[in-house]
Amino acid sequence: VCESDSERAALIGSIQRRLATITIGIGAAALVVLWFSIKMLTRRITQLADGVRTVQSGDYSFRLTLSGNDELTELGQEFNNLTERLETTEAQRRRFVSDASHELKTPLASIRLLSDSISQSAYMDSATMREFVADIGSEAERLQRTTEKLLDLSRRDDGVQPDVTIVDLQQAVHGTLHLLRPLAAKSDVTLTCLMSDGVTVRASEDDIYHIVFNLVENAIKYNRTGGRVSVATSMCDDKVCVSISDTGYGVPDEFRDHIFQPFFRVDGSGNRTLGGIGLGLSLVWEIIHLHGGTVMISESNENGTVLLLEFPRAV
Repeated sequence: VCESDSERAALIGSIQRRLATITIGIGAAALVVLWFSIKMLTRRITQLADGVRTVQSGDYSFRLTLSGNDELTELGQEFNNLTERLETTEAQRRRFVSDASHELKTPLASIRLLSDSISQSAYMDSATMREFVADIGSEAERLQRTTEKLLDLSRRDDGVQPDVTIVDLQQAVHGTLHLLRPLAAKSDVTLTCLMSDGVTVRASEDDIYHIVFNLVENAIKYNRTGGRVSVATSMCDDKVCVSISDTGYGVPDEFRDHIFQPFFRVDGSGNRTLGGIGLGLSLVWEIIHLHGGTVMISESNENGTVLLLEFPRAV
């Protein structure tokens, strides 16, 4: 038995052809969309790879410009943050190398000049020779201080822990100020000290000396003629408070959040230059926080600066 319906057969054939055409069209469109998507994706990845190669070559100012809200855009933003930090670090490194070279070059040149003067002079009297030798010793001490700061910074970065003990702040501060009184007298600066009995902290004696010496030395060196520096200790609840105030020029507001960063200096006429090569205060910050303390500028204006240090009380 055979039945034939040509009209239905033609309809079904037409539907099949249309479906095939639609399928081919959708497939072609999908391939085109996929090709463009892959090109866009690979282009952004290529941009990121080119950026990595650019930064690797030493151009830390390079930044990516990726748009969108996907993971690649977030990765590009993190890349830009990383290159910004690298650029800042590189700028600090370059400035440190320049400043350190200058700091080391000056005393070396003085030592060379003084030694040549002694060796080339056949009739130098003993008083002049002793003066030249004393100057050579002073320049050598300056070199030693600079190298010690560099070594201290390296040890802090390596995580070397100091030996701690119970330190009497009154005794430690008095001993440190005794060493600084000749510098204060030479600078026409008056040192005053107000110490409380029984104020102790758990720290290293050398670290306490380093903290007080650096902060008070800065306060003396960058003070006004006829000025004064005051150091006071007291108990604040369960903490030990140390304040160091001076009558210098103060620290500008825009620099207060940066003065304890490594290699940072405040330059300019009439401003406080904090540290010869920007290491002294950064080492102080590291030491204080290593012992669980804090340091901050509690007040600073044209009449001077007040630094406030806090340490856990020794129990």
